[in-house]
This record gives sequence, C-alpha cells and structure tokens, in this order.
Amino acid sequence: MKVLFLPTASLNDPASRYRVYQYLDYLRGQGIFADCKAGVSDFIYARFAPYKGFLAKVIFFGLRALSRILAIFLIWRYNVIFIQRLVLPHVYPFPEMFICIVARLFRKRIIFDFDDAIFTTYAHRRKTLAEKFTDTNRVARIIARCDVVIAGNSYLAAYARAYNKNVVIIPTAIDMAKYPAKQIIHKNPDEPYVIGWIGTPSSLPYLDILKPVFQEIARKFIIQVHIIGGQDYDCSGVQVEHLPWSLQTEVSQILTFDIGVMPLAGSEYDQGKCGLKLLQYMAAGIPAVGSAVGANNEIITDGVDGYLAMSSEEWVEKICGLIQSTQLRLEMGRRGRETVEHCFSIEANLPELVNVLRRRQ
Repeated sequence: MKVLFLPTASLNDPASRYRVYQYLDYLRGQGIFADCKAGVSDFIYARFAPYKGFLAKVIFFGLRALSRILAIFLIWRYNVIFIQRLVLPHVYPFPEMFICIVARLFRKRIIFDFDDAIFTTYAHRRKTLAEKFTDTNRVARIIARCDVVIAGNSYLAAYARAYNKNVVIIPTAIDMAKYPAKQIIHKNPDEPYVIGWIGTPSSLPYLDILKPVFQEIARKFIIQVHIIGGQDYDCSGVQVEHLPWSLQTEVSQILTFDIGVMPLAGSEYDQGKCGLKLLQYMAAGIPAVGSAVGANNEIITDGVDGYLAMSSEEWVEKICGLIQSTQLRLEMGRRGRETVEHCFSIEANLPELVNVLRRRQ
C-alpha cells in the first residue's frame, strides 16, 4: 500500500500538520508507505504568507498550484492519492482536476480531505481580485470525482454527501504525547489569570467578539490576555500579551493559559470549523470556553468538559466562574483532556484513517 499525500502547505501550516503530517509516522508503523509532497516549503509559508499582501499571495498560491500540477508525474507510483483541500481557494480547481484525471487514467484511488467550509469564505475577510473569478462549485467538482471524501465534522460531511456517497467523518486529532497536562494550582491574590487564544492572523478578528467580555472581566479580576500567532490586537483596559507562534514553543505557550477561548460568529464558514483551538486547550488540561457554533457543539458537553457560550453575558459568567474556582478549572481541565484522549486523539482516529486508505471500491 503506497499513498501519496498532497497537503496544501508545509508542516508549519495548521491544517496540513493536523490533517496529514502528524499521521505519517503512525501510518508507516501500520505498514502503509506514506509519501508527502508539500504545496509550499516552510520558507515560502513564512516569507510569503498571504496576509502579507498582493505580491505574497501571487507567489504563495502560484507555487502551491505549480507543486500540485507537478505531482501528476508521481501518481503512477502510488495506490492512493490523498488530496488535502484545494490549493487555490476561489477559482476553478484546475490543479486538482489534473490530479483526478491522471489518477483515473492510472486507476488510482483518490481521497479528498477538508476541515473547513472551503466552499465559502470568512465573513470578515477582505474581498480580493481573485474572487471576481470565483467558481462557486469548485469544491463540489473535486468531491464528485473522488472515491472517498474525508470531512472534519458533520456539517462538512452533510455538504459532501450531496456530491459523493462515500463520505467519512474523521475529526481533527491531537497527538497527546506532545501535550502534558497543565498543573493547575491556587493563584496569589496579585497574580493575573491568563485567558488565552491561539490562531493565525486571518482568524484574529474573531477575538473582537470578546472585547467587551474581557473589559467586563477586567473590572472584577486581574487578567491578562495571551494571543499566540495573532497580530495587532488591543483591548482598552485589558493587558494583552502577543506571543509569536512557532512549532517548537506552541505547546509550552498554551500551557501559560488558565482558560482557553474560541469565539466564533456563527456564519456558514464558522459552521465548518473543526474546533482545533478547543482541542489544543483541552489536550493540555486547560478549561476551554467556545462559542456554541458548529463542531464546538460536538466537542464540548457544556458544563462537563468545557463551556459553550453565545451572548456576552454567558461568556462573562462562565469565564468568571472558572476564575473564581481552582477546583472547577482542575476538574473541567481533567475531563476535557479525557474527552480528547477518547474521541479526538490520533490513537482514537488512526484506525478509521487506515481503514479508509486500505478500503477497496
């Protein structure tokens, strides 16, 4: 069994890392030859990240498309071609169409994996020139040509089933070996409680939802807001600390949190989110609070292994409750970690991925 994985980017890209790279060694241990051709290198991912401007976008997406097109010359060597997302987010998916056509000629199985509502876009994202050429059926075209579709949650699976009958849900998973449990202890009266968020600059606007929440809580308690990976976020009356993201420091930075948050607005794009932030907090034994949107509802049982909130009042009430009780933070963090171990760890989801890769039509 030989599988060619085609992630959209390098190890530093969250979607590529959690949906492809972290599984490779485990799959090899299962006797599956797993090879990987990244859409872009770590250097390109860091130097020409799309948020850095028009030229960066042209280079970034141009190289991703070229990499995927060149992959057609490797297809003959493998039994299965695993396509992760689309390399061009809005236009006609010609790189993936080439992959599917060539794979069919060589009678190879094709798997498509996606973990966001890539058939739509962020509601708060600035429109780009490329969107004048948007192909509204770009995702459906590829899904319909694949043998199996892997969706990150039930919302995405429902979309995929309109175009392909062979749809499997495999949630985003966490490698628990990399996440030690946070030691939760009583804090001194003058010690701040850290409310944390991790993400990319493109998703930072979601934190604007919590500005009035942070301000209300700061009037009652000493707090700091730690932001990993975001840029240029400030909140009047609240101490905010920006922490640069790196693969090497990601977990240790998360462990500085007392409470982790994942706000969402509830748009169509938000419904497709797979809750990675929540899973990272919970894996580290940190109590998590998320908007009651999409997969967050599938991950958290409200009041048991985390909290779900929608209104500002709910956010304030639930975060304040965690601040006030060390025991509650300890118990909720422990149960959250158990939830990830049982349902959202690599160990829990590897058998299903192996089954999909080995399955014959």
